[in-house]
Amino acid sequence: MQRFSFGERVKITVGFWFLWLISTALAASVRFKVIGQENLEKLVAEGKGGLIVLWHGVTILPIYYCRNRGFYSLVSVSRDGELQNRLLKSRGFRTIRGSSARQGARALLESVRMLKAGGVMALTPDGPKGPAKVVQQGSVKMAMMSGVPILPVGLACRPCKRLHSWDSHLIPKPFARAALVFGEPFLLPPTIDEEGAARKVAEAINRQEALAEKALG
Repeated sequence: MQRFSFGERVKITVGFWFLWLISTALAASVRFKVIGQENLEKLVAEGKGGLIVLWHGVTILPIYYCRNRGFYSLVSVSRDGELQNRLLKSRGFRTIRGSSARQGARALLESVRMLKAGGVMALTPDGPKGPAKVVQQGSVKMAMMSGVPILPVGLACRPCKRLHSWDSHLIPKPFARAALVFGEPFLLPPTIDEEGAARKVAEAINRQEALAEKALG
């Protein structure tokens, strides 16, 4: 695990509390319309493991909504990752540290073992650095190696602000309306290749996002 200097630890701590206060205040004010909650509950109740997949740019509200359920998340070992790690843990998530660039193989194997043992992981398959809405190879390998059901998630929110970041990250405005859609879980066919699997996962997430936009009217 990466070691941070004293100055970096101070910046991370200050950044965490600022991010936690702002994101909590905004998310708590949002009026949610949730579609497909039964799909999420069934995935958890069956105890066979599962991957909850959504795009990186819309994570603030789903993380808040799914807080304190013991879901796992894959987080990089960078300084930004440490900030995200603290936020996720404050929301009741459990984390596995690693990325495609650093400690990736270990994190992948640990994630696959957890999923096969019945754990549920929330995953942003276009993270941690994009390109936005493009499923990365590591995410596909995890899905194929674990063989667990994949539950696609879409979110729409209005009014909101989009940051000038690689993922155009969505920030809800106070008292915004949000539609959160949990799609039906699906399994990847055993004969599918990585390119086909990536396309299938992306199409599933995009369908839920379209449904979420429609639900807001």
